[in-house]
Amino acid sequence: MNLFHRLSKKIIAILICFTGSLLFIAPSNAEPAPGILATTLTFYKNGALIRQGQLLPLSIGKHLMHITGIANSIIKDSLMASLSALPTEATITESTFSKTDGETTLVLDLIVNSTVHEPKSYANLIYLLQNMGWKPLYAIQFTSGYQQLMFNGWIEITNTAGISFKNAQIQFVEGNIPVINGENIEKSNTKAKGYSYKGILDMEGNETKRLNWVSSSSLKSKQDHRIFVGGKYLNDMDGKPESPIAETWVSFHNTTDNTLGQDLPQGPVVLYYQDEHGQLEVLGSTTLSHIATGQEISVRIPSTQIDKFEKNSKKEAKRIETKLVQNQFRASNETQMTEAHYCLDLKNTGSEAQIIRVVLDLPDDVTNWEIIRETQPREKNVENNIHWNVPVPANGHAELKYHIRFIKETP
Repeated sequence: MNLFHRLSKKIIAILICFTGSLLFIAPSNAEPAPGILATTLTFYKNGALIRQGQLLPLSIGKHLMHITGIANSIIKDSLMASLSALPTEATITESTFSKTDGETTLVLDLIVNSTVHEPKSYANLIYLLQNMGWKPLYAIQFTSGYQQLMFNGWIEITNTAGISFKNAQIQFVEGNIPVINGENIEKSNTKAKGYSYKGILDMEGNETKRLNWVSSSSLKSKQDHRIFVGGKYLNDMDGKPESPIAETWVSFHNTTDNTLGQDLPQGPVVLYYQDEHGQLEVLGSTTLSHIATGQEISVRIPSTQIDKFEKNSKKEAKRIETKLVQNQFRASNETQMTEAHYCLDLKNTGSEAQIIRVVLDLPDDVTNWEIIRETQPREKNVENNIHWNVPVPANGHAELKYHIRFIKETP
């Protein structure tokens, strides 16, 4: 099996992984117009996967045929070309990039051997292309003491490949193009998340364009206080108490009721706040992690902004005092297993009762873990985290104890 056939099988595997099946582009029932029949673009962060149908009329015999408009930033080893005719009727016996069609495009030369005359025949082309990419961008504007917000999201796509696209169906993959290196493809990229776009794309060569991804106004939100007790606190604390900060977070849900309801890729978000007098200010920026449909979207309010909450909002975060004590820590170098016991004391000096979300944010290298004992019922978060909702009475305190056993994977 030659290199072309091996790479062709790999490209098929990639397509099946991200689209669920391999669908070749079929011509419409109407008389096909000369040139490109249909195009599907799968954008990666550093390139694109092109699937295209181009008219290629067949005549009986062996002929040299040309397909124009191939970007010269094509990864040539990734090319897969086939004909709409059956293999017994027509086959491609040779393919080369032997001509230059302008400064930014190439001509694909094909030697085709056909036993039929078919003017409506077309070629299916699949290949990887560099000089293209995408990224998500978000913005949130809070109003009414953080009780309401407006949410806006865009997908910015960049095309510096020098070729244009018309009526293209598009989708996006969170990750780079898998590296083609001999027999190997990076396995990590096969798990990358994919996102579909409902509209079609018209895009000129050397153009950057933003597509509206989500947009919702007058969303109701809720605030809560969160304390994160993972990360550095999973290491040996040498018997020294710590005081994790009680942070203020604002949340809403990614649902159709909120005119959202689609998967959101990870990306930066800029935060704004408009007060009761209509004055607008920038709170700062943060990063949204991947948010699946139905999940909660949460952002942290910078501590410098807490005092700007209006009446009946959550200034109380400053009135939560914390003390985290590690009563036990045992780590085995041989098994890489660690056991630790913690006691978190929460003191509320405010006049209102609070429910504090205590988040055990486990690092990515902790994949094998269990809670041995706990004094409060826990809830499972997305990804690898859990949390406890701990009620703390006004002018009182509450205690959370938990015993965790975990293994960190070594690089």
